[in-house]
Amino acid sequence: MFATPINRLRQRISAKAEAWAERRQGLDPRSVELERRRVYILPTQQGVVFAALLFAMLLGSLNYANSMGFVLTFTLASLGFVAMHHTHRNLVGLVVRANPTRPVFAGSEARFTIQFANDAKADRSSIRLEYRKHAHGETDVPSGETRRLDIVVPTGQRGWLQLHRYGVSTTFPFGLFRAWAWLRMEQRCLVYPHPAPRGKTPPPVPSDYGHSLPDARGQDDFSGLRGYRAGDAPRHVAWKASARLQNDLLVKEFEGGGATTRWLDWDALDNEPDIEKRIGLLTRWVIDAEENGDRYGLRLPGETIPQGHGESHYHACLKALALLEVQ
Repeated sequence: MFATPINRLRQRISAKAEAWAERRQGLDPRSVELERRRVYILPTQQGVVFAALLFAMLLGSLNYANSMGFVLTFTLASLGFVAMHHTHRNLVGLVVRANPTRPVFAGSEARFTIQFANDAKADRSSIRLEYRKHAHGETDVPSGETRRLDIVVPTGQRGWLQLHRYGVSTTFPFGLFRAWAWLRMEQRCLVYPHPAPRGKTPPPVPSDYGHSLPDARGQDDFSGLRGYRAGDAPRHVAWKASARLQNDLLVKEFEGGGATTRWLDWDALDNEPDIEKRIGLLTRWVIDAEENGDRYGLRLPGETIPQGHGESHYHACLKALALLEVQ
């Protein structure tokens, strides 16, 4: 009956506390050493039960004037205060670093790697990583060593995925108190578009002269000259021949036993009205061309990536597709 109002009250208090912590701390650098003022501590449910038990023992000892009851009560209370000190100290001085994040395709999981470094003489035990009220692993960090934990976030849309505020916490040694610190770093993951299924091949790309341009084979033997097209490599321009034409540029064409060269053109997919499906098709063709060892270029609205191949070229094409905005 009262569960829903209590939960709403807790969520409201938690949201206000989070907003206050963000205003107080701001954006963190990619490496942070946890200071005392950043580490908060409160009793856990077990700690509250333990405190209630001590209070009951104190009342019983007072009522019956039992000296042994007083000794046991104050001994347990002292252990509780020592545990509180150790729980808080378990986090203070811990160095938290944000590691680089690898791009992923939409629909898969992004992994944000957080590294813990312990420069203190004492070991740190049961360090937990929390994100959106869910634990993402627990580890011990021995003295002078580092450990890593991952925050796994599902992806649904292409573009940049920002990691919001996350927490580092511990309940060591007895679980009576929970110490935690909030961190908010500039850490994001690039989400590539979800590729279309295999099967459909790229359509022939219209050339500057209106006819279809088939895939070119090779880069080995000179076969002739053609007109310049956007994205052609400057090293293939026939500068002497172009100088005789004054206003037109000519490009050398090669053929032989090299890899296939192709253009992946946004405008060649005008029959596909869905923008995201069109991006998914181009993503699939970029993946296939790279796997086949082809040379390929990408023509998008407002951007042209020259023909090339290799890992850097592959990621440049996928990044352009991931961040593409079409009006």
